[in-house]
Amino acid sequence: MSTQFTIPTEYGYVLLTAYLSSLVGYWHLPNTGRYRKAARVPYPIAYATPDQAKESKAHYLFNCAQRSHATFLEHQPQFLITLLISGLKFPLFSSAMGVMWCVGRVVYARGYTDPNQVEGKGRGTGSRIFYLGTLG
Repeated sequence: MSTQFTIPTEYGYVLLTAYLSSLVGYWHLPNTGRYRKAARVPYPIAYATPDQAKESKAHYLFNCAQRSHATFLEHQPQFLITLLISGLKFPLFSSAMGVMWCVGRVVYARGYTDPNQVEGKGRGTGSRIFYLGTLG
């Protein structure tokens, strides 16, 4: 038994959206690096200690940036699988939802590292955007 399917002509938008998600991942690298440098946390240390984060805003913000990057890496594989599969049937809608997910990840990271927010509360807006983007 064999199955045939046709890739829609608009599927290129889906592939561009997948590539955009990689660019968001690349954006996290210098963003997290900037906070690492400010906190003076050397490699290969992944996070500042809880005591350091309590005592220093720079250490706390580094942990927020690092966690934001980690959550991106945790969610991107599932995002890509659902994007690429749903894009076979609904390429434009899937791409639009994927772009929304990517924007939401950046808003999430920016909010999470907002020094005026307490306990990472700034990430809420971004999380609502990227979760909405996964509904597609």
